[in-house]
Amino acid sequence: MSGATVGKLKAAQRIQSAAKDLFYRQGIRATGVEEVCRVAEATKMSLYRTYPSKDALIAAILSEDACEWDSWFAEVTAAAPSARGKLEAVVMAMAAKLADPEYRGCPMLLAQAEFPDPEHPTHQLVARFKARVCDCLSDLAREAGAAEPEMLGDMLGMMVDGAWASLPHLGGARAAETLRKGAETLFRSALPDDS
Repeated sequence: MSGATVGKLKAAQRIQSAAKDLFYRQGIRATGVEEVCRVAEATKMSLYRTYPSKDALIAAILSEDACEWDSWFAEVTAAAPSARGKLEAVVMAMAAKLADPEYRGCPMLLAQAEFPDPEHPTHQLVARFKARVCDCLSDLAREAGAAEPEMLGDMLGMMVDGAWASLPHLGGARAAETLRKGAETLFRSALPDDS
């Protein structure tokens, strides 16, 4: 690999890392490419050489977020001995994120809120991701013996997204506790007794 290629990769990585942090903390539309380049210590030419548009940079970041979620999901559920235990582990891990004072909410939902047009690529990317999350939850619900696994997966996904949306007015600790208690109630009514 040539020195120019290594330098390009490093600039691309710095740009994506800086943009990911800025977009999450400040918002996508509120953050210009000039600020991203300044924080990344890169030129606009470097940015546009790797990412032909701001939308391409957003897509790269959200794709990375989706991969990170996959790894997080696998890690969180790995030790649980049953499908129900895996669902409970996911809820507990999500509640822990909510309680973190640095946590602003789901980066996917934050991005989608800035692009409400259903035809926009960012909106569509997030919609596909959220559908996949609900499918993962539904698969676990099916394994756990839910009579209506798709409904349980969708309800759980909606509860999690609602908890994230409630962060500004409930605060992290209360949103986390509400999610935990709501999920317990949901699991009692939708899943067979685990004993």
